[in-house]
Amino acid sequence: MRASASPNPIAQWRGALQLTRDAFDQITARIHEFHRAISDKPFSGLEALPGIGDAGAPVRVLHDGITDGVYGAVRLTGTAILDAATTILRQVERSFPTAAAGPHRERDLLIGAVAGVVGDHAAVRRNPLMPRLGFYRDGRRVEPRAAALAQTYADATPRLAIFVHGLACTEHGWDFYRDPALPDTAPYSERLAAELGYTPVFVRYNTGLHISGNGRRLAREIARLVSAWPTPVDDIALIGHSMGGLVIRAAAAQAQDQGLPWARVVRKVVCLGSPHRGAPLEQAVDRLTGVLARFELSRPWGRVLEVRSVGIRDLKHGATSDADWRSATARRWCEPQPIPRLPHAQYHFIGSSLGVSANDPLERFLGDGLVRLPSSLATELADADSAVLFRLNHMRLLNHPEVYPHIQRALTCTE
Repeated sequence: MRASASPNPIAQWRGALQLTRDAFDQITARIHEFHRAISDKPFSGLEALPGIGDAGAPVRVLHDGITDGVYGAVRLTGTAILDAATTILRQVERSFPTAAAGPHRERDLLIGAVAGVVGDHAAVRRNPLMPRLGFYRDGRRVEPRAAALAQTYADATPRLAIFVHGLACTEHGWDFYRDPALPDTAPYSERLAAELGYTPVFVRYNTGLHISGNGRRLAREIARLVSAWPTPVDDIALIGHSMGGLVIRAAAAQAQDQGLPWARVVRKVVCLGSPHRGAPLEQAVDRLTGVLARFELSRPWGRVLEVRSVGIRDLKHGATSDADWRSATARRWCEPQPIPRLPHAQYHFIGSSLGVSANDPLERFLGDGLVRLPSSLATELADADSAVLFRLNHMRLLNHPEVYPHIQRALTCTE
C-alpha cells in the first residue's frame, strides 16, 4: 500500500516531550498562583489591622519574593531541561533519520484524545504527534493521488461513503464494539460496502482545531480525492459522528460556497448524535469557568479549564462557521450562524438517549450522555429527516445493530 508514513519514532518522542513540557509549565504556573492566592489571604487580613499592617509588610515582601523565586526557578529549570531534550531529539531526527513508525491503534487513540483537549495549542507549536487531516486506511494516511488511490482502493466503486469521527477520537472508533461472533456488529462501512456498493473512506483530523477550519480543509481534501479517484464518482454519502457531523455540514457548506464539483454528487448527509445546537457538557464547563474566575482561590483552576481547545469550545453552541467564533468577545462564542445546505442532498439526523422516551428525566438532564435530543435532532437547520434510539449512549452510535438500519434506510431512500 502506498501511503504516507506516520512520524518516525524519534519525532513521536519529541512530540511527547513537547507536550510534557507544556503541561509542566501550565501545572507549575497554576500551583504557584494557588499558593499566592492562599498566602495573600492572611497578609491582606493583617494589613487591615491598625498598627500591624505596616509591620507585616516586610514579611509579606520577603515571603512573596521567596515564593516567586522558588516557583520561577522550578518552572524555568523544568522547561529548560525539557526544551533542551526536545532540541537534542530534533537534531538526532535530522542527522539519523529512522524508518517511519507503523500503525498502532492504541497509540493513535491516545493521540486523538490528547488532540481533542489541546490540539490547537499543539498545532501552533507544530507538534509532530498531532493528526493531519486526511484519509486513512489501516492506520496509515493515504495521499489523494491517482497512483496511491488505485493501489489502496483496488476495488473502488463510483459510490463513496466518507466517515468522519468525533471529538478526541480517530477513525478507529468506527470499529468499536465489533464482536466477531455477531455479524450484525460488523462496522457500518463493511455492511454498506457489501450491501449497497459503497467504498468506505475514513477521515482523521485534529479535533482540537475549529470545526469550521476542519470543514474547510476537508472540503479541499475531498476535492482532491474525487479528482484522483480510480473511477468517476457519481454518489457521495457523508457520515459523521458527534463533532464529525458538524464537520461534514461545514465541509458541505464550504464546497457549496466555493463551487467545488464534488458538492454536486453528494446525495446523503448523515449525522449521528451531533450537537447541532450545542453540547450541555461544554456549556456547563463554560459556566463553571466563569464562576471559578470570580474568586481568588478558585481562579487558578478556572485557568486550567481555559486551556481546553477551541474545538471543544465550538461545541458550546455547535459552531460550524468562522463567524461563530471570530466575532466572539472575551472568548465568548456566539449563537451559530446559519450555513448553506446542499440543496440536492438529503440530510438525516440520528440521535439517541439514555432515557426510555423524550420526556424521561434521563433525557432532559443527560440526553445520550453528551448530547440531548433537541440538539442532535435540530432538523430545522437542514430540513433533515430524523430518527431516535432510546436506551442508547452517545458512543454506541458508532456501531450498534439498531443504528445501522437507520443509516441503510437513509442511504437508500429517494425522498
